[in-house]
Amino acid sequence: MNILVVDRSPPCNLLQGNALIGQHLFRRLRHHQLTLVCPAPAGEIAHYQAELAQLFDAVHLVPRAKPVAALVGSFEPSLAQLGIRQAGSADPAAARALSRCVGQLLRQQSFDVIHTRQLPMAAITGGIDHPAKLLELIDSEALQAARRVRPGAPKTRLRAIAARMIEQRAVRMFQACTTVADADAQMIRSLAPKMPVHVVPNGVDAAYFSPLALPEQPDTVVFTGAMSFPPNVTAVLHYYRNILPLIRKELPQVRLVIAGRDPAPEIAALADDPFVTVTGFVDDIRPWLAQPCLMICPMTSGSGIKNKVLEAMAMARPVVSTRLGMEALEVTNWRELVVADQPAEFADAVLKLLRDAAMRARIGAAGRELVLRRYTWDACAASYDAIYTQLAARRTFTAPLPVYMPGRPGGRAE
Repeated sequence: MNILVVDRSPPCNLLQGNALIGQHLFRRLRHHQLTLVCPAPAGEIAHYQAELAQLFDAVHLVPRAKPVAALVGSFEPSLAQLGIRQAGSADPAAARALSRCVGQLLRQQSFDVIHTRQLPMAAITGGIDHPAKLLELIDSEALQAARRVRPGAPKTRLRAIAARMIEQRAVRMFQACTTVADADAQMIRSLAPKMPVHVVPNGVDAAYFSPLALPEQPDTVVFTGAMSFPPNVTAVLHYYRNILPLIRKELPQVRLVIAGRDPAPEIAALADDPFVTVTGFVDDIRPWLAQPCLMICPMTSGSGIKNKVLEAMAMARPVVSTRLGMEALEVTNWRELVVADQPAEFADAVLKLLRDAAMRARIGAAGRELVLRRYTWDACAASYDAIYTQLAARRTFTAPLPVYMPGRPGGRAE
């Protein structure tokens, strides 16, 4: 099939979640004719062009001056203006150039499916008159905003209402949608009851993330991830302030390793604790997963599948996670992974695993077996193959809505 992919950023950065998914996915969909349109930093076009040519049959990169995270601001009211996710970085000129590029391609050739990746790019493709438009959402902005609502904080409720309105408007412009988790899919179904919503879990490269024969560091736990990402920052601080003191009462020498790039100042400050290591960027995360006794994922916000959890499980490392950190995974508690939400419960689980090497090995092995059976990139690509086939066979579609473009009279996209 001839597939047009419209992405928010070049899908060739293994350090960024959306790009990581895209790179693994499209490498396995090369049997299709793949055309990519996406923005890229003006000074890095040639670099990305060469790298993306290995994944796509045609690559059209639109220079941008600013990050595109807030192209969701192309909708009114704007999530960016309300402070949801990253704010203040919309690039209206890039948005118009993306619309022109997509329009020109559609005039030149026929595409079986238009695959739009992430909510911000719905402003580019949502209004296109095409019967097979797919919107890929890693997670639901509306669900995340709803989870951030706090009593006595009216702005959080306003943001949740705005996020729901914007996401509803966006998803109804498409004929199908994907998420990585059931909770996000349920939110999307509530916004667009008649639209097919498919749950396609993330995968992991289980050959790359395989067990390593390295000496285990006693009484050590690790958290991995981009340490400027607010949910990761919140998770680590929650563990350090509310869970770790309970563990230290019984195991004073317990160590915490925080492995991930761009640590926020409050994370970097934890390195003042002699029992905490903050690595910053590491070339290879695998040794940092393999040597600690276990991985922790004490998430208190966010949604979707956490790649960090799949990577640890693929390496046969036991994981202790809150429900939010693993809600998209089909696991049995204390078999493939340990689930604990309350600080005391989480601390008890960590202590139990640190004291029992046989249990760690048993849970780690079961986790890897589950990954091999269910959470591979091949399985992810097969799901998208089936969705493409289903969409391309459709002949009915709802009338598209006009797309608001910032800075354009009347707000219509070209």
